[in-house]
Amino acid sequence: MLFSHVSNTKSITGAEKLLLLFCRYMSAYFNCILVAPGEGKLTDHARKQGIQVMIQTFPLLYGMYNPDSRLPQNAEELRSHPDYASVVRLIGETAPDLVLTNTIVNALPAIAAKSLGIPVVWKVTEVIQENEFTTDVLNIADFYSDWIISISESAARVFLGRISSPISLLPPSTDSERLHSFSEMVRQSERKGLRLKEEHKCIGYISAFIHPEKGLKEFIRMAISLCPRRPECRFVIIGRAADHRYYEACLADVRFSGYKSRFQFIPFVESVQSVYSAMDILVVPSMVSEGFGMTALEGMLCGKPVVAFASGGLGELMVSTGNGHLAVPAGDVQGLADKVAGLLDDPAALANTGFHNEATARAMYGIETYQRRLDEIMNQWRTLYPHWLMPGNRAPLIFAEPEVPAQPPIEPPEEPAHAPRKARRPRGRTSFRIRIIRKRRVKKAARRSRKRKPGKAVRKLKLMKSAKRRRKAKR
Repeated sequence: MLFSHVSNTKSITGAEKLLLLFCRYMSAYFNCILVAPGEGKLTDHARKQGIQVMIQTFPLLYGMYNPDSRLPQNAEELRSHPDYASVVRLIGETAPDLVLTNTIVNALPAIAAKSLGIPVVWKVTEVIQENEFTTDVLNIADFYSDWIISISESAARVFLGRISSPISLLPPSTDSERLHSFSEMVRQSERKGLRLKEEHKCIGYISAFIHPEKGLKEFIRMAISLCPRRPECRFVIIGRAADHRYYEACLADVRFSGYKSRFQFIPFVESVQSVYSAMDILVVPSMVSEGFGMTALEGMLCGKPVVAFASGGLGELMVSTGNGHLAVPAGDVQGLADKVAGLLDDPAALANTGFHNEATARAMYGIETYQRRLDEIMNQWRTLYPHWLMPGNRAPLIFAEPEVPAQPPIEPPEEPAHAPRKARRPRGRTSFRIRIIRKRRVKKAARRSRKRKPGKAVRKLKLMKSAKRRRKAKR
């Protein structure tokens, strides 16, 4: 059973994409069941791929990402949450051989599974914020997991040498069949839809949900700094507002800049892959240490140069693909502008960087590499925990239904010894007679009402007859 922490209805996040990919390739080893807190894009895609889906709500423990002094207490209070018993029952009745919980904040499924003695694999996709309470995060993760899978060295670094659970690295991949450099015809079609001319250079920004950590304000500041000396630049921003006040502030920066006509804000596109083809450069200005950089990887697979902040797993991706020279420290807006300007000044470098990125990203993070790394993890499980992969390992747990106090039987009232004939008739017959009687009474009442209140024509006829009688009397 694989527990997703979210199931968004409008867009699908990078963490959801990674879980769906993991679930699809784990199906070669397990009969996978995806559990989501609600219906959404994730569950739709899962069903289309033939993955069984269950819906079960449960709270998240955000203190696992940014810990504070209340974390141990908040973790213990999850056991008294109304959804905890439901999750325990769901896991117990399904009786999986293994439970995987996705993201560090998704603690409740791990706690529920361990209470039933079921092994837990915790998939970590974030870089945990380190402070004086980080030890509490490590203790909880270590106690409620049997294995940890991290998507990058940056995400795994906080655990190394500080927990007893084994740690495996499984960097992300993506559907490389849909992500590739598109033909010139597709590119021109997408650019026409964005009202881009041949001489325009499109600088793109993409985020499923926009909030301060995604660096849209830094992207806009970079773009505005380029506008005076780069009249050919156009900027396309794709993503929905998660923090509406922040998003409105970014829009205001564009309005007051005097370059509003050079910006396009698009909340959602059905096919992000084809939009990459319209771009000349992709900028990923993440302000926090990312577990990885899925947007950057997708851009590279589509043959686009990527300029980014060197934050966490995103910086790790830039270096591993030979793009370290295009990464600048987080928050360095002028550094971003200089890297973009350098690529625009050298068309040959711009084109060669795109070709290099597609080939390198596919070699290092393609599906074949992902499958090989997953096979290595499975071999480790076979060696250390062979019973995890044995079929029919676990029988469903039986839960006793809560006992309901027995109610004394209600005896029907006794019929009179000499009941009238009408009262002893069958129920259906009685209701039939009632309907007929009511209908007759309604008709009879209607006739009486017509006699009491004659219509207009009748009143006119009576007046005519009365006038005729008066004329005869006068004669």
